[in-house]
Amino acid sequence: MDAGQNALLAEVMALSPEVRRVKLLSAAKAALMLDMSVSTLEKRRKKLKPPPPAPNWAGGKKGDEVKYLASTLVEYIAGEPISQPNPYPSMEHLPIAKNAAASRKNGLGILGIRRHLMKFGSVMEVADDDAVWPFFVEQQGLVIAPCWENVQTTAEMFMDDRIEVVWMDWVAALAGVWVDEAARGHWLTVAEEESPGLCQRVDESRRAKLLAL
Repeated sequence: MDAGQNALLAEVMALSPEVRRVKLLSAAKAALMLDMSVSTLEKRRKKLKPPPPAPNWAGGKKGDEVKYLASTLVEYIAGEPISQPNPYPSMEHLPIAKNAAASRKNGLGILGIRRHLMKFGSVMEVADDDAVWPFFVEQQGLVIAPCWENVQTTAEMFMDDRIEVVWMDWVAALAGVWVDEAARGHWLTVAEEESPGLCQRVDESRRAKLLAL
């Protein structure tokens, strides 16, 4: 695990075992902690592969929200037997998460924000899991910042139940409304440095949204 994943794990491990066993995390936050895309985590869930979702939060119907227990994610990362109740009635036992590893081709912590921007910044409406990046978003849907801008801040926001993680391509994220417009301006500058032409794509996306109103 890299420093980022270690920081998230440390924050979760700082919770008491009792709290970890009841703390629910969205699929987007679980994917961030596991360093895999939401779609990869969803594919694992549909194939009944670990980590299993929380009991009563296992989905099943279209539109059903899926959540994960913090304790289960810790066990999965550590390669330990899953101790939570089995959410799959069709399975007698839950699979043991041995040798758990990130399923993403390029770990976020290893790839880094600037390298990700350089490779995927100007791509719009992507189908490739690797082309999306996790962003922190507040309850009203305003973008706060990209995850991993700062390891400690990422860990703190991850633990805040008022803040969610949304996986987006850079054009969609920077074309959105941010809590702090100055922060959006900063990342537009960084993005243009690493991926020339991205600002134009962001402007085009914003204009298209306005015309659609």
